[in-house]
Amino acid sequence: MVTKSRFALVLVVSTAFLVLACLLGMGIGAVQKSLPDVISGLLAGENLYWRYRMPRIVVGVLAGVGMAVAGSLLQTALRNPLAAPDTLGITAGGGLAAVVALLGFGSLPPLALTPIAFVGSLLGALAVFATAGRAVADPARLALTGVAVSVGLAAVTQLLLVRVAPEAGAAMTWLKGSLYARTMSDALTVAPVVVAGAVVAMAVARHFNTLVLDDSTMASIGVRSNVLRILALIIAVACGSAAVAAAGVLGFVGLIIPHAAKLLVGQNLARQIPVGAVAGAALVVAADAVGRWAFAPTEIPVGALIAIAGAPYFIYLVHRVTSVKRK
Repeated sequence: MVTKSRFALVLVVSTAFLVLACLLGMGIGAVQKSLPDVISGLLAGENLYWRYRMPRIVVGVLAGVGMAVAGSLLQTALRNPLAAPDTLGITAGGGLAAVVALLGFGSLPPLALTPIAFVGSLLGALAVFATAGRAVADPARLALTGVAVSVGLAAVTQLLLVRVAPEAGAAMTWLKGSLYARTMSDALTVAPVVVAGAVVAMAVARHFNTLVLDDSTMASIGVRSNVLRILALIIAVACGSAAVAAAGVLGFVGLIIPHAAKLLVGQNLARQIPVGAVAGAALVVAADAVGRWAFAPTEIPVGALIAIAGAPYFIYLVHRVTSVKRK
């Protein structure tokens, strides 16, 4: 059993890593700054940090929080360790909408692209729910439907990119997940959704914990499982859609972070969600900093770096789940 002291320690350490990642990220740019320079510049209110570099950090934090909260709720609601925004049509829908907008209208200001991607993510999730039909309350069938719809949306996206390859540069960058040229307008557009989703998830976490039980057990103790599951899915879709709208397609964040949080502080969502949110934010911001620093002046999209670490873990997770079922 995870004690309160361990939970507090994990949360403090995760927060420390997030703060360090943010400071290091603000030190990387056309003009490199040391950690002491960053701290003194922030305290002095220099525009280099507050106006030009802070928006990128804030968007990264929001994207990481949104993905982590969405992943935790999806895995609990669907009782599926492989559930994530990637497998429920959220990232695929947002990606398709952004690609269509970029290829149709050319270069778009972030203030226009962010809402378009958000709506696309919502439509992708709605497509999954509509396709599932009456099976929307069945965790296994909903997860399988989500994978099928996500693959279909991704295929359409790839087809569009192939047909207009010369003009696909901006779309490809967005699909890889990037914080490049993000502004505070992007952050302000998605922040209310992410913050509200995380707050509601925490407020109802005690009730969401019962979703790990089978339906008959929940019915016997008077829990309305379908209502709770649908509420959890709505919050997850909203948070995941906001994250995709903010930073593009960040594969594996919503998958690996909830598992890491669960390993550290247990299944209880009241502890898992805050730890996952902080860890998800730290992962996105740190990966973005590494992507800008490792091959400077070339920038590696944050989503590509996370995928490099996430893909092997996903394979390990699949084998682990398979072996458990065999036993």
